[in-house]
Amino acid sequence: MLSAVPIDQISTDHEALHLEVNGVDTTEPDIISTIPQACPVSNRELLLKHVEIPADLIRMIDAAAKLDRRRRTEIERLQMELEARGGRPAKNYAAECAMKCSEPAFKAFMEARHALARPLTDDRVAARVRSVLAISSRTELNTSNEAAARWREMVKDFDAWRKR
Repeated sequence: MLSAVPIDQISTDHEALHLEVNGVDTTEPDIISTIPQACPVSNRELLLKHVEIPADLIRMIDAAAKLDRRRRTEIERLQMELEARGGRPAKNYAAECAMKCSEPAFKAFMEARHALARPLTDDRVAARVRSVLAISSRTELNTSNEAAARWREMVKDFDAWRKR
């Protein structure tokens, strides 16, 4: 897993500026970037002002990976719970719902058609879907024919809305 490490220090010598982070060997920092003296001053200043951008991007990737793992875990849990109840639907609507709740287009649909308030987080979308479908848990989409029918209708409305 990637992990962002903040820039520990900026050092210089006769040849270049060096961006350093604390590495595995705690006695010596690791140089992660070198900006040569030949680099124009304006470019050097720009690079130094925005040195945290790569770390921010890595943190965003970390957060997305963590969210993806949580979703996969939830889907697996829902599937095991369903199997434990002795059945397997023709389609896993609970898993489909979990995936739809993370799609930006579905979030926009929920905001436009079902008065979902901002911010459009996955948890808020999931809560609003449960409210609109009159269910307490997404697992009901796999155990209740009525809830599954309401979900299929919502997906049909979403598909029509998206094509407009």
